[in-house]
Amino acid sequence: MQEAKKALSGVRILDLTQYEAGTSCTLLLGFLGAEVIKVEPPEGGDPGRTAGTEKPGVDAFYFVLLNPNKKSITLNLRSEKGLQFFKEMVRKADVVVSNFMVGTMQRLGIDYPILKAINPKIIYAAISGFGSKGPYHAYPCFDIIAQATGGGMSYTGFPENPPTKCGPTIGDSGAGIHLAIGILSALYRRSQTGVGQEVEVTMQESVTNLIRASMSAHFGTGKVLKRMGNAAYGLVPWNTFKCLDGHIVIGAVPQNLFENLLKAIGQEKLIQDERFKGMRNRVRNAKDLEAAIKAWTCTKTKQEAWKILAEARVPAGAVLDSAEILTDPNLLEREMIVEIDHPARGKIKMLGSPIKLSDSPVKVTAAPLLGANNEEIYSSLLGLDAQKLEELKKEKVI
Repeated sequence: MQEAKKALSGVRILDLTQYEAGTSCTLLLGFLGAEVIKVEPPEGGDPGRTAGTEKPGVDAFYFVLLNPNKKSITLNLRSEKGLQFFKEMVRKADVVVSNFMVGTMQRLGIDYPILKAINPKIIYAAISGFGSKGPYHAYPCFDIIAQATGGGMSYTGFPENPPTKCGPTIGDSGAGIHLAIGILSALYRRSQTGVGQEVEVTMQESVTNLIRASMSAHFGTGKVLKRMGNAAYGLVPWNTFKCLDGHIVIGAVPQNLFENLLKAIGQEKLIQDERFKGMRNRVRNAKDLEAAIKAWTCTKTKQEAWKILAEARVPAGAVLDSAEILTDPNLLEREMIVEIDHPARGKIKMLGSPIKLSDSPVKVTAAPLLGANNEEIYSSLLGLDAQKLEELKKEKVI
């Protein structure tokens, strides 16, 4: 049976990204079928390869998780030959992606005006902390900095504690998702005009965009958002509740779901209780209501409580830890957790693709070893043979 054609089959991406913000973008495009060619420095490659590795000389899980479905070539962009080879590949590429600090691509001589002159169809996509212009444009940035300056940290956490970053790396991977959307938009536009364009995403703005819904409370009250733990402004019940073996979250806000909750926990009498009639009263008497809910949840395991509430049509969910995620039956059945064969680590569990297309199924492949595709790519795109590649290796060009 012939393998289904991938959604982005035929799209070639030269991927200069490193660490997470950019690689999370090309990760998704690789899942969707684009040919993603990581262009890495010959000495060490993407620094994410060694970030937190527990096995010296073996690519870190940090790299392995962020770079499946990609190819890898080595190329010294600071050498004259390396720069020329890159420009030649740009002629045959659709997209160039980077997440260097602002000004790096220009200093290398491969910024958008130069690449556009080489290939007018090229889509030049870049992530930076604060953008190519603006008062912070030259400031360095990592995920925690984006979370802070984007507005997310100030109201995350409990009121008695300092501002807290959220667990998911919304500054890095949030920016990557935004950039992937921008690239797909530019590809579609190019199909109409025949011309590429520049796509820019900042980590700060990505976080600010992700707090859009939360900002409604600021606009509605004129007051600065406060840290509320796991509660939400003006919504009750919407919180975390202790169980025998962990915690469950419950968000039963609309009246019909609230009534379902009270029936499920054996507190149907509270439906007529004046303290809990209407959202304003629920907010005013949140402690009493949450105490009644907790009195029930603390007698159940989190999976028992979740099953009972879900069957009663109550929005709830067990708080799953990182080990439980890897064995979660829903994630396994939907292939969000898969097993792959890594060339250095052997068979390992892997996070799969969160995007499911009916006619373009995703097969997750292992992240490439450094320079694993040198021969394939340099032969097919530049016509270089094995002897020439060996010479270039000695010259430290690749």
